[in-house]
Amino acid sequence: MQYLEEFLPASDNYEIPVRVWRPIKVDKILVIVHGMAEYCERYSSLADWLTLDNIAVVALNHRGHGMDCPDEDLGYLADSQGWQKLIDDLHQTIDFIKHEIPNVPITLFGHSMGSFICQAYVQQYGHEIEQVIFSSTNRINRPKLFVSKLLIQVLMLFKGRRATSALVDYLSFGVFNNKFKPIRTEYDWLTRDNDHVDAYDADPYCGFPCTLSFWNDFIGGMLSIQSQQWPKQIPIHLLSGSSDPVGEFGNGISKLATQLKDNHCNLIELKIYPQARHELTNELNASEVWDDIRNITLNQRTV
Repeated sequence: MQYLEEFLPASDNYEIPVRVWRPIKVDKILVIVHGMAEYCERYSSLADWLTLDNIAVVALNHRGHGMDCPDEDLGYLADSQGWQKLIDDLHQTIDFIKHEIPNVPITLFGHSMGSFICQAYVQQYGHEIEQVIFSSTNRINRPKLFVSKLLIQVLMLFKGRRATSALVDYLSFGVFNNKFKPIRTEYDWLTRDNDHVDAYDADPYCGFPCTLSFWNDFIGGMLSIQSQQWPKQIPIHLLSGSSDPVGEFGNGISKLATQLKDNHCNLIELKIYPQARHELTNELNASEVWDDIRNITLNQRTV
């Protein structure tokens, strides 16, 4: 297996940090799109394991994330069009790996915020990939998002684009632990595996506060997602935990599945893992989740 680190020049001179785990023989490609306030190297164990089945794994660190990001820019996307730049960075990464490893089917895997980036990517560039896995995702709750965006824009008007807000952080993440009290840490909602929770808590590149402009870009991006505009042929897999607050404990992602069916999207499966929380690949049943990701990547299915 060969591990590569690349920096792809974006149109605005930003350098996109890309990681590639490449086996000697490549049968399939999995592109991993990580979540908010984490980074792609956290998936290295999964990536190493997938290469044993001739799956090349490609991942990028989003703007405002990862060890290559200056500390002062953690949690900040861009001065303008931050959401679209995340999608463009992903598109450029996929173009890169298509050039490096041509004519190999690509599965897109997005976790949490990364799943929404992937939803937007499918809307714009769905013809560029063979299938997609949305992990720990949710429906687009438009009334709630409109109210959140209004609050953030008011705060940004007074505090500035790069300011953070304890109120926004609490409303976004603080309430996620409510179901799991008594709690050990503020990140108990991520997984039942205490070792992974502690590692996340101790990692300076995890759990950092995101700026108001980040939240404004993210929520605006989610509001732009319209599944009725997605290509109808692309196979879609939904994975979630029954105890994931982001997926509304199975209710939100089930509503998303219904919406996709109503919009005649090619939904292959909705799998909800009993008692699993948000970070499925780091859960107590991670071996089951890893197997599912591998099997989906190796075995493309259509309706």
